[in-house]
Amino acid sequence: MYGTKQPTNERRKTTSKKKNQDLERVAGAASSSRPSSRPSSRAGSRVNSDNEDSDYDSNAGDDHDDLDDHIHHAELTWEAQLKDAIEDLNEKRSSTREDALSKLQNILAQRYTAELLDSQRDDLMDLLKKSIKKGGVRETVLAANVIALVFITIGEDDEKMFTDLAPLLKYTITNHEQAEVKAACIHCLGTACFISSTPQPSHLPTYELLNFFSEIAISGGASVNAFQNGDTLAAALESFSVLYAGLFAHLGPKTITMQARRYFNNIIPATKTLLEHPSVEVRVAAGEATALMLEILEHYQRQRDDGEFSDDEEKQASETYNEDDPEDLDEVTGDFRYDDLDGLVAALGALSTDSSRHRSKKERSAGRSAFRDILKSVESSERPTESLKLREYDVEFDGWVEILQLHYLRDRLTSGLQTHFVHNTTIHTILPATAILYSPGVGSGSGTFASTSRAAATGTPLPGSKTGSRAGSRPSSAMGIYADAEEAKAELDRVDRKYLNAEMAKMRQVQRKKDRSREKYDDF
Repeated sequence: MYGTKQPTNERRKTTSKKKNQDLERVAGAASSSRPSSRPSSRAGSRVNSDNEDSDYDSNAGDDHDDLDDHIHHAELTWEAQLKDAIEDLNEKRSSTREDALSKLQNILAQRYTAELLDSQRDDLMDLLKKSIKKGGVRETVLAANVIALVFITIGEDDEKMFTDLAPLLKYTITNHEQAEVKAACIHCLGTACFISSTPQPSHLPTYELLNFFSEIAISGGASVNAFQNGDTLAAALESFSVLYAGLFAHLGPKTITMQARRYFNNIIPATKTLLEHPSVEVRVAAGEATALMLEILEHYQRQRDDGEFSDDEEKQASETYNEDDPEDLDEVTGDFRYDDLDGLVAALGALSTDSSRHRSKKERSAGRSAFRDILKSVESSERPTESLKLREYDVEFDGWVEILQLHYLRDRLTSGLQTHFVHNTTIHTILPATAILYSPGVGSGSGTFASTSRAAATGTPLPGSKTGSRAGSRPSSAMGIYADAEEAKAELDRVDRKYLNAEMAKMRQVQRKKDRSREKYDDF
């Protein structure tokens, strides 16, 4: 029986020769239609010779399949990979679905896929919701991350996609046992609401989520069965901040201002308490949420002190609120002052020089750096700035509103940040300073910049902004012309939006530098 086998060297030569033949066959078929990635198709494509022994059948076959997969994967375009990944979400094996979700996460972050994704949104969202409902921990986290990227790519003003998704995410956040899943779903829910909604006083879903996230912070996580869990609390505070910034960045003497003050009064004791949380992420998120709210409300108070609101406007604002509770009415319509500002400054000062030995050196360093900016903002009303080198530009983000929105998007997009900042017009509506980067080139999925700033119609600059960083997608001299949002849209449809927004971004950056130089001179 043993004598019938080929000598070892001869078998090796046969195997080597066969592999070379297979390589040539695969290379020659590269221009033909793509074979199925299913195992049965790969097995059927193999050509078995009569003189091939059983050792080669059982061992070399697996090696060849791996090689075939590798070559095949390299030949695929990212569009084909995206479609294959969506198809694989139908597979029964959880590991296959997890691999598909991981591929989707990478592709959606690294590429601007709006055109291709838009045609498959309904089927994709159904599959992703199924993964949220029935998947394991890793699958659920990946699905939540992919959903957030879907909204960033194609979810602007898509209320239906958000309202269909929100109940499932809320249920998962409240009832899932794993904190990792809760945090991922909180970030997903916050992103979906932030992208899909147009901030306005009547937008009830945003208010409902602000209540949901603030209750998590106030209860220390207990409201979603995650008491004092750092991941859950940090995610809730970050999501609260980005929705608060989107909804209340442009305060005036109306109901929206009263709501902003009520949320501040409600959550500020909790954020101050969470400054002592063991997790540095929670401490920083609580500090940034506090600084953001104070930045917005103090800017409103300065406008009020400077007489920018008439007595009639103030009276009308008071009449829009329920006067059955005079004490509460005064809290949200009177002058804004935070009574415990000195205590807050002391707590932030201690964190900005943290030298606690029970925390790691890296953690202390990260905390000190973050709290120095927070302390300056709260104590001296000094607005933080952040600059990113993107392409050939230094893009500046001014104030907590822009910076926290930037951080929230950056955490979702990770290494794909620059790609979306260049091609994704949804980003430009949120952070108009990035419009200078717009390029409709290959892979952008769009030929013209057809979006304008969400807040542009208000004509109101950001808190403390010299030129209106977010609302400033148009120059201040043009605000009279574009006072009406519909008229603004009609007028801007007749111009090159890319050129307009790029020029406006340049003007804002130049003006900011001039303002900073003037402030330094005045201080001197």
